Amino acid sequence: MINTETSIKCRRQAFPQAGLCCVFSGVPPLVAASGLRPGPDRPPPGFDGCIHKVRINGEMQDLTFRTGPAVLVGCHSCSVCTAGACREGGQTGVTCSCPPGRMGALCDETAASDPCQNIRCVHGTCVATAQAYSCRCSDGYQGLSCDRPACSCAHGECRTSESGVLVCHCEPGFTGPACNTELRCQGETLREQLKRHQAMRTCTSTSRVPRVACPRSCQAAAPPGVCCGVTKTRRRKVAFRCTDGSSYSEELETALECGCGRCPL
Repeated sequence: MINTETSIKCRRQAFPQAGLCCVFSGVPPLVAASGLRPGPDRPPPGFDGCIHKVRINGEMQDLTFRTGPAVLVGCHSCSVCTAGACREGGQTGVTCSCPPGRMGALCDETAASDPCQNIRCVHGTCVATAQAYSCRCSDGYQGLSCDRPACSCAHGECRTSESGVLVCHCEPGFTGPACNTELRCQGETLREQLKRHQAMRTCTSTSRVPRVACPRSCQAAAPPGVCCGVTKTRRRKVAFRCTDGSSYSEELETALECGCGRCPL
C-alpha cells in the first residue's frame, strides 16, 4: 500500500528549490497508474507550486493529467531566464525580473517599443502618444528637439509662423532675427533760400535756411510698409523780403534728422 507519510509530505510541500524530487516508494503497479489522478473521494493536490520527476516504484509518472491551477508541472532553475535578474520562488520555482523591452514569465517576450526610448529632448521632456512622440520644451526653448532658444525680440513681438516656428515681428524702424538692427535712411542736408508766392508779390528769405531732405525709401532690408521720413525737427524764425518792398518774419519748422517708420497712408 502507499506510504501515507511520504504521500502527504509530497502533496503538501511547495518545492521552492529547482531540482527537488518527490519519491513515492513501495507503491503497487495498479496504484501507480491511478494514485495521482484526482477522483470523487480524492480532492486535487493540496500544495501550491511546482512538481517534477515523480517516480512510483521506479517508474517516471506522467503528470499531464493533473488538475488544479495552483500546480505546475516542471520546476526551473535560474538559468531559464532569457534576460534580467532571477531569484528563487514563485509557481515555477523561479521569478525573473525583466529588463526594459522584455516581458513574460521568463523574460522571453519582446515588450511593446517605447517611442521615447531613443529620443533626446535637449531642453524638455519626451511625451509618448501611441506610436509617435513629441518634445515638450522648457520655457525659453523651441524646436522638435527643444534645442533652439525661443525668439527674444529686442524691438518686436514673438509670434508663431504658419510653419509653427517662433519668429520676431519687428517694430517699424528695426529688422533682423531679433529685431535689434535699426533701419536707417540717410537724409541730404540742404541750405537754400525759401520763396513764398503770394497775390501780387513774391517773398524770399533773406538768408539760406538749413534743412534735411529725407529720401522716400529705407534700406534694402526694410520690410514692406516701412518708409523713410522726418524723425526730428526744429522751429526757427525766418525773415522774408517781398517784391513790393515790404518784409516780414515767419516761424518755420525745419527737418533735422530722417529715420525709418511706417509709410504714411
